[in-house]
Amino acid sequence: MPLSVYKISSSYGNRNATRRCIFFLTKRYYHQQQQQENSVHVQKSSGFNPFNDHKVYLDQVKNYINRLNPYQGIDLRAAQLNWDHILDPQYENTIAENIFVRKADANILHVHNLHKEIQSLIHRVEEKKLDPTQGEDQIKLKIQDLYNQAMKLPNQAHPDSPIGRETEARVIREVGEKSELSLSQRSIDEIGTDFDTLLLENMGQISFRGAYVLFNDFARLERALMYYAFQKLTNYGFKMVSVPDIIHRGIIESCGFPTQGKRTQVYQLDYGEEFGRYCLAGTSEMALAGLLKHNTFRKDELPLKLAACSRCYRAEVAGGKSEGSLYRVHEFTKVEMFCVTSDEPGVSDKMLEDIVNIQTDLFSELGLHFRILDMPTEELGLSAYRKHDIEAWMPAKQFYGEISSASNCSDFQSRRLHIKYIDDNTEERFAHTLNGTAMAIPRVMTALIETNWKPNGEQVYIPKPLQQVMGNREYITRSTRTPKTHWIKTFN
Repeated sequence: MPLSVYKISSSYGNRNATRRCIFFLTKRYYHQQQQQENSVHVQKSSGFNPFNDHKVYLDQVKNYINRLNPYQGIDLRAAQLNWDHILDPQYENTIAENIFVRKADANILHVHNLHKEIQSLIHRVEEKKLDPTQGEDQIKLKIQDLYNQAMKLPNQAHPDSPIGRETEARVIREVGEKSELSLSQRSIDEIGTDFDTLLLENMGQISFRGAYVLFNDFARLERALMYYAFQKLTNYGFKMVSVPDIIHRGIIESCGFPTQGKRTQVYQLDYGEEFGRYCLAGTSEMALAGLLKHNTFRKDELPLKLAACSRCYRAEVAGGKSEGSLYRVHEFTKVEMFCVTSDEPGVSDKMLEDIVNIQTDLFSELGLHFRILDMPTEELGLSAYRKHDIEAWMPAKQFYGEISSASNCSDFQSRRLHIKYIDDNTEERFAHTLNGTAMAIPRVMTALIETNWKPNGEQVYIPKPLQQVMGNREYITRSTRTPKTHWIKTFN
């Protein structure tokens, strides 16, 4: 029976019972797969046993991996994954369980089978049962395949993360008061169109469907939110960085975002050999992480706290009218936090709490009602060890919509980008990386404008932290300077 038919939910009761059930299912599934796979060609006559000789050949396998050059046009060495853990047969079921609960596109059985094949090839070359040149070529091909498959393995999930899909998210706390539905409530689409501050009509004629243009006070509000976030983050000790939006795919993939395949949300440039290596960044997290590749920090330099504002490009499918026009777009402005800590117990966990507290401060001062969630395993992606989302109340559509997230990626990204620090014993260790959204402009604007709509005066209240940048004004009103824009004709 395919593994995907089983529905596992943390709501079934005891978490340990759930994990035992998952362990049983994954073990049975992979046992069936093992029986069906005939790809491992072990030369029994030579006396080679992949289980007994696992440690003998592990260092040789790791040396082959370290010599790989996975990406062209960039100085990025092969990832230093925890090969001792990944390739150890005793951890196969643990890794398989983690793949299953995260619904990752990975297969640890295939990785282990490739490892056995490589060990067998090395043994045959050593026993002079295979031509060295031919054997070396075969080993290199298998090593590359093993490396590619291992790079698909997700980070381990935090033991307290809820198991399952998005509906299993656990509410940690709620902040602010939720506004009730009013007959006079208007959506940001209606307000922006009426005030001549938002253009949505026929944007497919000049850009792509779902694009938008902000005018006057909405454009000023975008800048005000950026400035407000930067001021706050500066006070919290963040260093401001301006980063590029075009990033090498090797950096993006090392951050845990696939650039190819059905699951990718990345726009890849496709013009000749050189430009085909680059993509449009989905978040400045990618560029900030890339800036730190092959860096080793002193322990007293940590935590490192960086912040950047960039355009973000995502090929995700729009959610439709139920979410609103500015909720899920292909291009938007975002202020992002990126942090680096030591790997000492509890340090990155504390930094994740700090990031969420900063986000809480940011959105509380804007008068938003929101809730903080501990996200379940299927929402963690490849890189996150633990993830908290913040969902704000969207009054017009009467739903909670994500406006921010914070993730502890532990050493997932640092092993792929070689971000290290020197500990108290002068030993190099892999750092932990974290990221958090400080301000996703379109979604925060949606929640803010709908929450502060004042029907009596046909105006939108501007929260006090933004008023100075908005010309010391308290309200956004109808524009009298921008001509109303209509699409007249499309020429074929």
